[in-house]
Amino acid sequence: FFLFVLLVMHSSVYFTLFVCIALVAAQNTAPPPYTGNYYDDVDTSLRGSALLNNLTNLISNDVVVISYDALWDAFNVTDTVWSDCPGTIHDIYSSKCWTYDVEQCGNYKQEGDCYNREHSWPKSWWGGSSSDDAYTDLHHIFPADGYDNNRRSNYPFGNVIPGTETYETDNGSVLGTCNTFEEGQTTCWEVTDELKGDLARGYFYMATRYLQDFTCCEETGVDDAKIREWMEFTIRQWHNQDPVSQNEMNRQNVIYGIQNNRNPFIDHPEWVSYIYNF
Repeated sequence: FFLFVLLVMHSSVYFTLFVCIALVAAQNTAPPPYTGNYYDDVDTSLRGSALLNNLTNLISNDVVVISYDALWDAFNVTDTVWSDCPGTIHDIYSSKCWTYDVEQCGNYKQEGDCYNREHSWPKSWWGGSSSDDAYTDLHHIFPADGYDNNRRSNYPFGNVIPGTETYETDNGSVLGTCNTFEEGQTTCWEVTDELKGDLARGYFYMATRYLQDFTCCEETGVDDAKIREWMEFTIRQWHNQDPVSQNEMNRQNVIYGIQNNRNPFIDHPEWVSYIYNF
């Protein structure tokens, strides 16, 4: 009996270890390349603003715009495909896996209370009108812990100077001070390493999708739809350091089924280097 218990315990440990290894592998394994026909009208010989405009025309046409309330239901399919939150809703700023239709905000007092709808490109950066497509565009809207989302506020993304942190989430995202060669030192938000590329590619999408739509506002990180040089430099680094994962591609594919458009910089990460200024 004692030997049987030991064997069961060892089997359980090995199984748990196998599951953990499998999840890590799924997160770090590059997905297969996109092979659909969505990009058939893209002239891949173009470079710079010519390619940017070509992609703007593509991803802005025949888009399905959902309601703000529909984001809650959308999260239950777009963000339950992450390997570290199977069947539950993945959080972009914390390690919490949320239960659909139970843990939505609401009121919150601390991290872990509830999740809400985070516009990673803050609404105030384009004026925030609910009539704009960006208000419900899932390519930049993620489930996020309500308290963490509030602490992020509308600060730009950046690399926080060690020792200046004023708040840190349980997944390692931090609020603090960063250096910019345009604005001097400013308050910024640095996301956890394993999601930096996801957020960066979301920003490249936004600067492309709304290139001709955003006429407001002049902010520390952006000017209308244009990303300021200091922040673009940072998120290009993030894009290179955190390549597209299967989790990110899973989310992309689900969004395509809802909105009828794709983020080209997930399917073709190399196109980021073909566009010289976002």
